[in-house]
Order: sequence, then structure tokens, then C-alpha cells
Amino acid sequence: MLAQGVSVRGTYRGKPPDMPGVLWSPVQQLADPQQWPDLLAGTDAVVHLAALVHQGGSASRDRRSEFQYVNVEGTRVLARACRDAGVRRLVFLSSVSVHGRGVERIDEGSPEHPEDDYGRSKLAAEEALRAELSRGVTDWCILRPPLVYGHGSPGNMSRLRALVASGLPLPFGAVHNRRSFIFVDNLVDAIMTVLRFPHDIHATYLLTDGSDFATRELVSALSSGSQRRVRLLNVPVPLLRGLGRAGDFGARVLHLETGLDSHSIDSLIGSLIVDGARFRRAFAWQPPVAGAQAFALVYGARPCPPDERP
Repeated sequence: MLAQGVSVRGTYRGKPPDMPGVLWSPVQQLADPQQWPDLLAGTDAVVHLAALVHQGGSASRDRRSEFQYVNVEGTRVLARACRDAGVRRLVFLSSVSVHGRGVERIDEGSPEHPEDDYGRSKLAAEEALRAELSRGVTDWCILRPPLVYGHGSPGNMSRLRALVASGLPLPFGAVHNRRSFIFVDNLVDAIMTVLRFPHDIHATYLLTDGSDFATRELVSALSSGSQRRVRLLNVPVPLLRGLGRAGDFGARVLHLETGLDSHSIDSLIGSLIVDGARFRRAFAWQPPVAGAQAFALVYGARPCPPDERP
């Protein structure tokens, strides 16, 4: 945004990021309505990225009230403040988690069926935003991306990279899956495309950039990029899912931090292809960086499907 001459105000908790040019303002609680009138004064558009996200270990215990307060009430209060301040557009980053984990392909006709507190809170946040902005001058765009990756990205991609770097045998030899991801630079470009769109928007879109990879491809590419040879063990997929359920039980009942739960395991072994064609058509958008090229930029090697390997 700064590079394109946009005046940017950002919010933070704790310590402000080291990013000269941004007017940083502290925000301790998203759901505090008193702070927003001053922060939004003179603002043309808002990009809402802040959320409480899924975490493994003890953090995966029942946190329904926290998800409700941060993700739902925070979004509701911010949307109302945008409406009252006359903000032109609110872009909200939701998640494909609103469609649940038990599906292998998601398109615009797929039902919404979240299966965890995070997914339920994101869907409720979408509904709260639509309700608050059903009147007034503020239009809105909700984006549902899959897992985002890039330099320093947290989450399962970071965990997988650490596992590969350890050199330990990994239990993914029997996994035959394919999942959609999105490169962070492509996500940013899509958001900027929405902000520049000259017509009113009141719509929700799935968003992907064509980064569809199998776990075995990712392991191979990460191994090549880190120059660490990795052995893949043929562990049955039902056994891996059982380990995830055991991790759920350990975190919920025994308060044991195993680093494994059903959410994390499913992200590594399950298939989930996201169809983002509607967004591309609506905004005439093409990702500036191709999926395999983006992965190579971040991790040093290009994922290569089995039938393309030398």
C-alpha cells in the first residue's frame, strides 16, 4: 500500500511493528467501541485481518467464549463503527474453515458447515458484518482463503518445514491428497484489487491462486530446498487420524500439549481443493506469482507432482 502511495493506518497490540510510513495506533480489544470513531475518522477503506486463530496443544481446548468475543463481537463492533464513520468499503478476511473439514472440494455452491470453534466464529463474524452493513454507505467484501504461506508464516507449513529440517522419518508415505494454498503476496494483491474496484460490492468470495499441492510434494520440495534427505514412512491414514483424535483428548481432558490434534493432522493428510474462479471473473484478477514459482521463492524449491519428476 505504501509503495502505491496509499496513506496507511495500522493497529497493533503490544509493541508497534517496525514499519516506517504507517501511522500505528494501539488497539487492545477489537470489541471496544470507544476507540473506533477517532481511528476511523477520514478513513476511506478498512481491511480487517485481526482474529483469534486455531492453535494446537493446550490452546486447542474449549475457547468458545474467546472466539465469540474476539472474532464475532470484534467484527460486529468494527463493522458498525465503519458504517457510522461513513467508511466506503470494508474488506474482511474470513476462512474456508466456514465450510468444514470433511469436504475435499469447495466451490461457490458448497454449504457452510464449520466444525470447530474457529470456523463457527468466522461464519458468525461474516453474518454480523452483513447485518451491520445492510444499511448505510459502507459496502463490503468477504474473502475466504485457504492456508496462507510466505516468509515467516506460522501454522502447519512452518511445522512441516521444521519436521523436514529435523531429518526424522515422516509418516506421509501413504498420504495421497491435494490441498489449496495461497501465497501471501497474491493474497495482498487480491485485497488491493478489491480496494481499487470502482463499483459497489456486497459479496463473499472464495479466494485461491492455484497453489494446489500434495503433502508428499511439499515434503519433497522442502527437503530439496533445505538439502535434507527425508524418508517417508507408509503409515496408514486411519492411524494418523487416530493420533489426531488422541491429541484432541489429551488437550481437552488431560491438558497435555502434544502439538498434534485433528485440525493439524487433517491439514497435512486431507484433501481440500478450493475453486476461486468466481473471484477471478468478478475482478478480472490473475495472481501475479504462479503457485509453484511462489513456493520456490519462499522455500527454495518448486513442488513437483510425481508424474513430472525426473
